[in-house]
Amino acid sequence: MAQCPICRREFSCGAAQHSEQPCWCSQLPPLPSVTAATTAQCYCPDCLQRLLQSSRPKDGQQA
Repeated sequence: MAQCPICRREFSCGAAQHSEQPCWCSQLPPLPSVTAATTAQCYCPDCLQRLLQSSRPKDGQQA
């Protein structure tokens, strides 16, 4: 189990469980502004989706 650093919810994380299967998050695009501090953190599915949504350029903005 892992704990989301944003909402503190516990969730299943393939990386934290040292699973031979890739984690569910490997099916999603990476966060665009990943830093060394955030690379080591796992976010729950809901928070990761919100982070991905907020990092997308708005219509008319350049990426």
